[in-house]
Amino acid sequence: MNTRIDYLYRDASNYKLYGSVIIPREITQQQIQEIMKGCLPFDGETRQFIPELVGFPKLEFDCPNEDDHLFCEIRPESFSPTDQEPTLCVSPKDLVEKFQIASQSATMKFYSEWC
Repeated sequence: MNTRIDYLYRDASNYKLYGSVIIPREITQQQIQEIMKGCLPFDGETRQFIPELVGFPKLEFDCPNEDDHLFCEIRPESFSPTDQEPTLCVSPKDLVEKFQIASQSATMKFYSEWC
């Protein structure tokens, strides 16, 4: 069993793009909590992260404009078991580490001061 992770890009005008990755093996609830800690608070349980910093594909519109930004949204419910083949070869443990490292990046630290 693998893990599907869905994420969302929403620009300032509320136009949306959806993305997902599938990682090998099932992720635990504890690992999901650790990932959420590595993201910026947004709304309720929803958190924000920069996909490129953790190896996820960037979601962007064809014609960038002033409504665009770096962040995508993720929630604890974004993680689900699947039989689909992995699209991202990173273990759950390594993914947690990627989110922890990303949370220490200059960009994430800059924006964390606004939250």
